[in-house]
Amino acid sequence: MEKEKMMQLCRKVHWLTLLIGVLTMALPLIFWSKIPDEIPMHYNAAGVVDNWEDKTSLILLFFVIAMLLGVMSIVIYYVKSNLNSQYASEHEKSEMSMVYPMVVFMNLVIQCMFAYIMFCSVTSRNLGTLFLPVVLIATFAPVVYFVLKKPKKPEKESYKNIEKQEQGVVYRSKVDWWLGILLGGCAIWMIYFAIEPIVRTGEVEWFIMISAIITVGIIAPLFAIKYVMYSGHLLVSCSIYGKMRVRYEDIVGVKATHNPISSAALSINRLQIDYVEDGIHRMVLISPVRRKIFLEELENYRNKK
Repeated sequence: MEKEKMMQLCRKVHWLTLLIGVLTMALPLIFWSKIPDEIPMHYNAAGVVDNWEDKTSLILLFFVIAMLLGVMSIVIYYVKSNLNSQYASEHEKSEMSMVYPMVVFMNLVIQCMFAYIMFCSVTSRNLGTLFLPVVLIATFAPVVYFVLKKPKKPEKESYKNIEKQEQGVVYRSKVDWWLGILLGGCAIWMIYFAIEPIVRTGEVEWFIMISAIITVGIIAPLFAIKYVMYSGHLLVSCSIYGKMRVRYEDIVGVKATHNPISSAALSINRLQIDYVEDGIHRMVLISPVRRKIFLEELENYRNKK
């Protein structure tokens, strides 16, 4: 019951966040004629205006808000779909039930931060001395809470020993060109927006810098997805997003698929591995490079069992 209440709260918070983001962009456009021709476009660490520019510079802020809203919404969808997946283990569901509210509330804080920045810009106000510390604390508080409350997975000692003793055969995830451009482009643009003010004025745009760090921190680990074959099991590693292990003897089928459900794969050209664990049918979707060699290696390991 408590979990269901949290899920309902998170759904409401997510919709509220979307509303805040849309209004943050829509209201300045609606009242564009009432906005002064010159507005604050940079604040120092004390939250005081130190640079004024033409109001058309708000277009950059619109772009940053829209991109962050889109990226965070994708992440929230990914986490939620894994939380509700029938193939997710109890531990995975327990983990995702902690990650989901963390990401949802972090997204709310980010959008509220930009809404306040937008308000101060169009009304020519200072941010205030408390802005930066409050934003930093509010943004990273959910992360700290998650780290402290993250459930410990009861790893099998045999898995640990094998992974320490064996090097394993590593296969990276294939990356579809369009997805690589989408994810990589978002990260590169955010880095550019964070660095450009430093090069141009020598000042750090802290709200853009923080947004860039968060965005890159979310996207970069996705490119570290890999699949490692050990003598007794297949390790599917999603970097900071978690790991799962499948024993070869538990695998009951492998087939090609284009199932688009969120998974440890950066390509739609995927393999579906069906396996039975503790009497429950599960599956994992992966997209290894050198797919033919991967299938041959996997078959060899399975035949040894």
